[in-house]
Amino acid sequence: MAVPAVAPRASARLSTAQRSDALFGQDTDVDSYYGYAGHVAWMEWKYLGEKDVIAAFHAKNYPVKWNEKVDWAFDDVWEKRKVYVVEGVSKLPQYAYSKRVLYIDKEGWVMPFTDIYDRSGELWKIWINDFSFRNSVPGAGAITYPDEMGFVPSIVMVDMQLEHATRASLPSPRFPGEQGWYFNQGERAGIADDWFTVAALVAAGH
Repeated sequence: MAVPAVAPRASARLSTAQRSDALFGQDTDVDSYYGYAGHVAWMEWKYLGEKDVIAAFHAKNYPVKWNEKVDWAFDDVWEKRKVYVVEGVSKLPQYAYSKRVLYIDKEGWVMPFTDIYDRSGELWKIWINDFSFRNSVPGAGAITYPDEMGFVPSIVMVDMQLEHATRASLPSPRFPGEQGWYFNQGERAGIADDWFTVAALVAAGH
């Protein structure tokens, strides 16, 4: 019996310009994760000053609790935070956004939120992070850390022009007891140094 030839799997490449495109019908894009996840050198940066903002920085609910009336908003503790305001204008001609304005917390060096503008200079989207700093998370077999760790129970991307939003949470409220985030747990999980050799990576790809 003849065996049909199998073509090697092709890897999908995402260009730098496409990193601003919406993913899978959502409002999110690759460069927006955590406030900004693109390459620093892809932007022309300008420092705009300092500002006081309201942010979900020490969330009490884990998993996230969504507001009953505004179902894309975190129903949690919001507080005043001092931030640096930095504007980034893309150097890429096909980039979907004209600029991003990052609000960088002066104490935590993370971004409570980011404003994203369209090519005409109008506010288009807002990325909002839900931060929770804690030594452990609820659930069976909870891991306890010697120092507070920065968890991100949920994120939201709001499309201001289309008036809808994409929200995500980790862990999901649908899976009680799931911790969602793990830090420095390789030894406990049985992961050894030889997992990260070239031979092991090649073998894992087959």
